[in-house]
Amino acid sequence: MEGLCFLVLWISWVLVLFWGPGCVLSLMLPDIIEPVFIRRCVQEHNAHRSRASSPAANMRLMTWDDSLGRGARPLGRHCKSSHNPVLQRVGQSHSDFRQVGEHIWFGPPFSAFTIESASHTLNKDGVDYTHRNQSCVRVCGHYTQLMWATSYKFGCAVHVCSKGIDNFSSHPESTLLVCDYADPGNVFGFPPYVVGLACSSCGKEKCQDKTCRYDWSPGWDFGPKSSSHRLHHWLTSTGLQMTVGILWLFYFYAAH
Repeated sequence: MEGLCFLVLWISWVLVLFWGPGCVLSLMLPDIIEPVFIRRCVQEHNAHRSRASSPAANMRLMTWDDSLGRGARPLGRHCKSSHNPVLQRVGQSHSDFRQVGEHIWFGPPFSAFTIESASHTLNKDGVDYTHRNQSCVRVCGHYTQLMWATSYKFGCAVHVCSKGIDNFSSHPESTLLVCDYADPGNVFGFPPYVVGLACSSCGKEKCQDKTCRYDWSPGWDFGPKSSSHRLHHWLTSTGLQMTVGILWLFYFYAAH
């Protein structure tokens, strides 16, 4: 038993030595290619959009974009509380979208993080926003991006910042969620959506769960969209292989 405990400590020490203390914690959070994480992100975004406090006439259904997820990940890894400056530079953040919108959620500890709780926090800022005159009592940017009608593609990434988040927290389990959106929201002088009968301004787009379904994908995205395709990438990911290897070592050492 003492030998097994020593092996656990030795493996943990190796992980911390080569990848830093955030490595072990990061393995416990979902990666951007994990199908469950993607499904929950999509479900949560569309649930809030379909339940808009004031009915939305032109709210589009949101779908996942792998490239936007990859674009969100570096900012999370840098543990910055400020937005990515590249997003508003035309054509630099995505091959198909001229500009990209973004919101950032952060807070410790990582063990309390769920995409549901994070999206609820972003959405509750809506109580401070008045659609009638487009006014906000406090900070509403997270809410308005979440509910921006013409944003229909997005991708998110979550990361544990073991050394804290710049200008926000020094907590060793600070967790940062970054989501990037296209088309970008929060355009000055425009409301997040048109208030009216749900789907009444969908035009030729189909109405689905009180949102307008816009079936468009980037021209370069030729890969299959099934969950089995994402599952294949997840099963071959470095994080999973490392975890399986550690568990195999535990089993081998205990059996001998």
